[in-house]
Amino acid sequence: MLKDMVRCKNMTKVCYISPLSIHSHRWMEAFSNKGYDISLITDTRAWVAPETLPFPTHSLPTLHKGNVLWRFIPNTAKIATFLKRIAPDFVHLHVQHHYMPAIVLSGLPFILSTWGIEVLQLPHSNIFSKSLAKTAGIKAHAIIVDAKCLKEIWTGLGIPETKIEIIPFGVDVNLFNPIIDGQSIREKLQISKKDVVVISTRPFYNHHYNVKCLIEAIPTIIKTCENIKFIIKGSGPLEKYLKNLAKKLGVAEYVHFFGLVPYNKMPYFLAAADIYVSTCFIDSTSVSLLEAMACKLAPVVTDIPGNREWVKDSVNGLLFPPRNKAVLAEKIIYLAENQKLREIFGRKCVDIVKKRATWKHCVLKMQAIYETLLKK
Repeated sequence: MLKDMVRCKNMTKVCYISPLSIHSHRWMEAFSNKGYDISLITDTRAWVAPETLPFPTHSLPTLHKGNVLWRFIPNTAKIATFLKRIAPDFVHLHVQHHYMPAIVLSGLPFILSTWGIEVLQLPHSNIFSKSLAKTAGIKAHAIIVDAKCLKEIWTGLGIPETKIEIIPFGVDVNLFNPIIDGQSIREKLQISKKDVVVISTRPFYNHHYNVKCLIEAIPTIIKTCENIKFIIKGSGPLEKYLKNLAKKLGVAEYVHFFGLVPYNKMPYFLAAADIYVSTCFIDSTSVSLLEAMACKLAPVVTDIPGNREWVKDSVNGLLFPPRNKAVLAEKIIYLAENQKLREIFGRKCVDIVKKRATWKHCVLKMQAIYETLLKK
């Protein structure tokens, strides 16, 4: 017991300020398993109940409406109180750079992780948002991004390149890999072995994921490919609209909609498919894409900077212009009719993930940044 007490006293205390999502949960769990004393401050409830988490969670009021100042100023005081109570060695701030003032006032060092869309939209944001983001970047010990295109935006704000590290949300290749058998999912959905399966795993809660583009491409696809099925996994406020769209277009019999799927079950859904599609028109590095690549799927994704960092057109997948359902249909048909090409693309995708995006490697890179901060 005395040894445990000494260990607890000497543990590095890290406080995450982050949305409550599978992404932040994976990081917290990884470092908790490495012996760090983890706590969380969050203003979101969407993913999992805080009381079910294996580390202390401090909840903030969820404030969705109103001017940005009135949304976040009330929580600033609460964060300051929580940080004083937790007394961490440092803070890891994910996404929500608007909470940076509370950390600065606390005097604690912090790392800033930015996930994608909030940075991609910065060049088009108002002066206040740009100024707040730039100040957060200057004050942070390090800025973590998951793609080169995000790094370029930060350097455009005047942040030195040496302060910015690219660390994607890596893939657990023990969970997502080409050995996984998806036959049970195919049988459950009554999909025959001769059917080619196309899967989309993007959410239904924002129009920029543009899942409707895939559904609108299906009428063209089935005119050429009779033996094809679609698994569209996602949840959110657009779910009813997307299901009604499939019915309206007369393609509902070709589409299997799935809502929330437990994370450890996702590999089986991916393994049941042959082609992965992402219709998102604004994104950085998509972990959904990396997971599909790790499972040896052939990707057909939008021609945007974040995707081009992982998919080279006609080398390990196919790119199509964002929002262009006609070209999307053409690309899916081409891959559906070319099994050998799917196999070639799939093998190359697996190799890319193993070389550049394993979860183990990404955690070690993040840990190195943690240790550098602690030495200062």
